[in-house]
Amino acid sequence: MELKIGEKIAAYRKIKGYTQEQLGELVGVSGQAVSKWENGGVPDTYLLPNIAKVLGVSTDVLFGIEKRISEYTQDEILDKLFLFCLQKNFDKDSNFSMFQFMFETFWTLQCAYFGNESRVQLKDVIENCRGNQQITSQIINNDGTTYLSLVENFPFFCAVQDKPEISVKLLSEKNFGEFFSLLASEDGMKAVIFTQSSTETDQYTAEMMAKKMDITVERFLEIEPLLVKYGLINADSLAFNDSVIKVYHKWSNPEIRPILIMAYQFINARQCYYNFTCNRTKPYFENI
Repeated sequence: MELKIGEKIAAYRKIKGYTQEQLGELVGVSGQAVSKWENGGVPDTYLLPNIAKVLGVSTDVLFGIEKRISEYTQDEILDKLFLFCLQKNFDKDSNFSMFQFMFETFWTLQCAYFGNESRVQLKDVIENCRGNQQITSQIINNDGTTYLSLVENFPFFCAVQDKPEISVKLLSEKNFGEFFSLLASEDGMKAVIFTQSSTETDQYTAEMMAKKMDITVERFLEIEPLLVKYGLINADSLAFNDSVIKVYHKWSNPEIRPILIMAYQFINARQCYYNFTCNRTKPYFENI
């Protein structure tokens, strides 16, 4: 349903982050006047150009006069996307899934890059490709890489913008071996699983930690510096009966999941692409 002018004013006001009083002050009216517009009233005609200017849109947009897609600026397109997500996010009666929409958006952007003449809906692709182990949509060029992967019950997507500084940082990092050796050890993975298995804030002694991780206390004390260093646990001191006890808190680190997801993709490599384009002409890493 096409929004009325007052509803459009309200929508674009929220995109700008203005209160009714702030918009009224910028336009030269009271906040009550803005409230009246947004609840079915109509602004005086002479105010419309200023309202449109403050909201960063044209008067045609306020009146619902559609433009051709080529006439929209990047910011206008992003504002409309923001408005759509904002409205859906606050619609408590909607069955809208934000993450499903993100996957659909990511897929749509990639399809457009591939030059598809019509929008191929992701749900149709999934339905038509059920016999495949994996559905992947990937763009690789000199600006970066996008990756959407759909394995049964295992969907994820990512986008990496390529900059020379990234290679420098990655190739000059001295702690990769240390960090990956922690993940590569059986005891290290036990520690990762335990620390990421809940968001509880209980305190643990070294003995309690070791028991929870199903490793020896000696082994826990060996890997404890790395667990603290890489943010999997926090260490603190607790005064108790005239003595000081070292205690630990689990720390749920969201970066762990993407690391394991990408490792999973390498371990279970599948050559089953639905959409794929690569016109990259430079290496991922250059000697530093």
